[in-house]
Amino acid sequence: MSNTLSFELNKVAEWRADKAKRHPEDSRNQTAKILLVRLAEQTADEDLSQRYDALHEDESVNTDRLSEARSDILGEVGFGWEPKHVDEVLERIINRTTGKAPTVSDLLEVNRKRAEADATATAAGKPANSV
Repeated sequence: MSNTLSFELNKVAEWRADKAKRHPEDSRNQTAKILLVRLAEQTADEDLSQRYDALHEDESVNTDRLSEARSDILGEVGFGWEPKHVDEVLERIINRTTGKAPTVSDLLEVNRKRAEADATATAAGKPANSV
């Protein structure tokens, strides 16, 4: 996964942990913190990760739009959206930044690769990334 996204996921998780301390009555902050930490630890689909990294270097992409999309999407985690895998986060950021929606074949390909990676990890005695 992109080091930038991993850093951002952990940064938002820390922010949510602070919010959880200040607002213990709102369990969504704790839920969000846990989800963000899990997502930061997962291995992302290589193609998605490369597409995400390319957004930072693409001169046709408005950097403010990318930053806003990433901020909004990470802010949604645990508050109405509970992604199971970091690939879902990457897809949303890419699609919101570029204004493109994924095709069914895009989603099937990501899920196929995720299943292959999980099977390989399981066969090697390692935990799969699916949550």
